[in-house]
Amino acid sequence: MNHLPLKEKLAFILCISFATLILITGIYDFLIVEFIARDLVMTIGVFLMLLSAGLMPKLFFSPLTNILKSESIPTIGNPRVQQWLSLSGVFICSLGLVWRLLL
Repeated sequence: MNHLPLKEKLAFILCISFATLILITGIYDFLIVEFIARDLVMTIGVFLMLLSAGLMPKLFFSPLTNILKSESIPTIGNPRVQQWLSLSGVFICSLGLVWRLLL
């Protein structure tokens, strides 16, 4: 992480901080306020997506045309981990949304 510019380190820290804050408030809401599992499922999905976005800080500072042209975007750590976090976050959020709409 020493090779990242300051703005990318800041984006990484903000994404991880917001993801953690959302997860903590979601767990608090689930345990203390309302015992609704579908809200917790959506909170976990958002947490995973923000965590995934934090592992790609160059995404926030690259032009959209460069992002769409490139084969891969540099990530912090293993790109497969970032991809799985993103896909599982989208899937879990979708599952929670469908669950909310059906019930």
